[in-house]
Amino acid sequence: MTEPYLTNDQLAARWGLQPAAIKNQRARGIGPSYYTISRIGFPAGTPRVRYPLSQVLAFEEANQITPN
Repeated sequence: MTEPYLTNDQLAARWGLQPAAIKNQRARGIGPSYYTISRIGFPAGTPRVRYPLSQVLAFEEANQITPN
């Protein structure tokens, strides 16, 4: 079984931010660990960045972030 994950848009909604803010934080090395999936085998427009839920929860706890 695979671990649950959040997309960039889902994480932005969880934290009450714009998706661009999450993208900017990721580019600066701020935020939970993530991985990027390959474009091969996925339809165009499929979100490629994935945040494992366990990493999101750990980041929230370590940084005292309360999700919306």
